[in-house]
Amino acid sequence: MSYDENGRAVVLGAGIAGLLTARVLSEHYDEVVVVERDELPDRPDHRRFVPQSHHAHGLLGSGREVLVALFPGFSAEMEAAGAITAASSGPEMGDRSIFVVRGGTTIRIPIWWTGGFCASRVLIEHAVRARVRALPNVTIRDRTPALGLLTSASRRLVTGVRTPDGELGADLVVDASGRRSALPEWLEEIGYRPPPESAVHSDVRYASLVTEPDPDFAPEWLIVLGAQAAGGASVGGVVLSIENGLLHISLGTTGGRAPLPTAIDELRAVADRTTAPVTAEALRRSTPVGPVRTFHVRTNVRRYYDRMSEMPAGLVALGDAASASNPIYGQGMSVAALSAVALGRLLTAEDGAVRPGFERRAARAIAATSSGAWRLALGEDLRYGCRTEGVRTPLSVRFDAGYRNRLERAAALDPEVAMAFNDVLNLHRPLSSLGSPRIARRVLRPLRDRNPAVLSETVVAVLGLS
Repeated sequence: MSYDENGRAVVLGAGIAGLLTARVLSEHYDEVVVVERDELPDRPDHRRFVPQSHHAHGLLGSGREVLVALFPGFSAEMEAAGAITAASSGPEMGDRSIFVVRGGTTIRIPIWWTGGFCASRVLIEHAVRARVRALPNVTIRDRTPALGLLTSASRRLVTGVRTPDGELGADLVVDASGRRSALPEWLEEIGYRPPPESAVHSDVRYASLVTEPDPDFAPEWLIVLGAQAAGGASVGGVVLSIENGLLHISLGTTGGRAPLPTAIDELRAVADRTTAPVTAEALRRSTPVGPVRTFHVRTNVRRYYDRMSEMPAGLVALGDAASASNPIYGQGMSVAALSAVALGRLLTAEDGAVRPGFERRAARAIAATSSGAWRLALGEDLRYGCRTEGVRTPLSVRFDAGYRNRLERAAALDPEVAMAFNDVLNLHRPLSSLGSPRIARRVLRPLRDRNPAVLSETVVAVLGLS
């Protein structure tokens, strides 16, 4: 490959990560080819190899910003397709996002601060795919799985991928194929050690369904997040208003609990035990429009491509292929968006040319965009006692549980704490920002006269002073 010419880029996977990567690369390559093993529908619909699409997905505020920036007019297109947007809801919609934390504490957040589109994953993906298909230098080949890497004779340079249709040459290959990525095995096949990994065995189970609200049911909320089971058990509920007036309801468990029921009456009984009565109310006052779907994710993996001792040129991984945290926290689409933008930003900084060492710089940039989400999810998983392997747990990851509980309670009463908390949840700011002196003072203020020892220990832990 000539480092002064960017002829063709090949992207593996046509999910959100692959599509946004193709959009970014279209500004730097003469040709971008996306290869996808699945058959892609010509309308918003589920795909065979994406079973998780049947479950509630969140587009965080950071992800929404990327989509709007990459695709001007995207909000209007979503509204035309039936999604709920700021324009369609009007200026009086107010704080219609409800975040229910441990103990039943409710935090109200302006809905558009949390993401901005009330829509299903399949509608968002369909709208993005249509935009990417329209790019003149991008081709999407479905039913075309990548089978392995092509390399130079020295194996120091990736030159493309093998497919059932033959060899597909490339100046850059980007793996955006998701959490089941085969890239570590392919690297071993060409003589490289796979990247170091961290694994969290969160053992997440979902039960989800789409419902149509009863005619007399007009809830004040559009989104209900994080409704925990009474008594602190690791069962949570999510209700999302999606396109065409429907509700997407998901109940999930973490930490190896028994599978959730698929019978609607039994699922309602589970919802009755959560700390957000609106979750159960949504199930009672709406009619299913399809079956209850279940899904099981045993392990979440972060692959440290930025720490590989040796890596071939011409290869990058991002999205869930690089860092797949617990899906119950709804970070996946937004992390993919941020990683794609980081890749594009690096290309722009290097005048659009892939120069020696680009792959390592890209791996570091992508790792930086996904590390915050991974740490945030890891901190929650550790609270549930999930087993880990190869996981580093500094203070910023363990994040004192007592402080987190106080933070959540303070966010329900203090708008500044709520906004800081939401900034972190939406991946606008790092987890460490919640331990800043200003926020810590506001979170811990009620404790000063009651238990100075707890205050001292908590400040030390949160601010990393020990």
